[in-house]
Amino acid sequence: MPTIYDVAKRAGVSTYTVSSVINKSAFVSPELTARVEKAVLDLDYTPNAVARSLQTRNTQTIGMLIPDIGNPFYATVVQGVEDTLRREGYSLILGSSYDHVEEQARYLGVFRSKLIDGLLIYIAAGDQSEVRRMVEARRPVVFVGRLPQGFTADSITADNAKGTQLILDHLISKGHRDIAMLLGHHSLSTVTERVDGWKKAMRRHRIKARPALICEGDWSEASAYAAAKDLLKLPGRPTAIVAVNFPMLAGALRAIREAGLRCPEDVECASSDDYDWLDLFHPPITTITQHNYSIGEEAARLVLQRIKQPDRAFQQITIEPQLRIRG
Repeated sequence: MPTIYDVAKRAGVSTYTVSSVINKSAFVSPELTARVEKAVLDLDYTPNAVARSLQTRNTQTIGMLIPDIGNPFYATVVQGVEDTLRREGYSLILGSSYDHVEEQARYLGVFRSKLIDGLLIYIAAGDQSEVRRMVEARRPVVFVGRLPQGFTADSITADNAKGTQLILDHLISKGHRDIAMLLGHHSLSTVTERVDGWKKAMRRHRIKARPALICEGDWSEASAYAAAKDLLKLPGRPTAIVAVNFPMLAGALRAIREAGLRCPEDVECASSDDYDWLDLFHPPITTITQHNYSIGEEAARLVLQRIKQPDRAFQQITIEPQLRIRG
């Protein structure tokens, strides 16, 4: 690969002049600028970003770790992040932990080796010692969606307890009393908050809570399918099921169909994930809108603020959910 020395030799100038033209860090006459730019094009020269970052301690790169790149919820969040970073001249490096803390630790090592300027992270369930080291080293870290215990850092989350209460209030108003929840790992804040919202809604409506209707899965369609099959065999089976995300909603719908039941006539379904294309379902699925894109925008804004103002007070932002009633 051509180096800055090759460009300087081709243009007949010093490496300082080449650097000044490329980085626009000092005035260079139009004549010399044209010679340098021609040499760059002729040699197809690309500045060494790693070498530059070692000098400036800034790579204009943000790392982001999400649970599952195949889940459309996270794709929309990432779009909000990337659009915001792009406007500020930053690039995004993305990884998926698939909710395995070992994979999370591996990616954090990769991000550190890439000298990222900041980190956006949906934590996986388990040991957070690698994340703690980054926070304690005062690296710009923003927790997205899920909050670990015992950390003080910037965060952006949805009000999961309120969202669950909104959707249960709606189902209860339609006459449902046996309402099941298909959730992810109970050790995560998003899950404990939803369980809390479920319990509060039941108490408020003076309905006896049945712990057997709260099912833990691993966020996947397969885990929801297995859990829903068991739910539908219970004496006094649930008349409504709320799935935490779209893959788990799909698993529940498959189990309902295979059991010879109809949705919503026999078992009504709702979801904490919202997408416009759910309008195409028959019947359309009622959901909680968490404003995924806005979560991404705010997460990117928080990490950029932390980079520019490392000593400012930490911000914990909560996005208000909305109930989207469909058929």
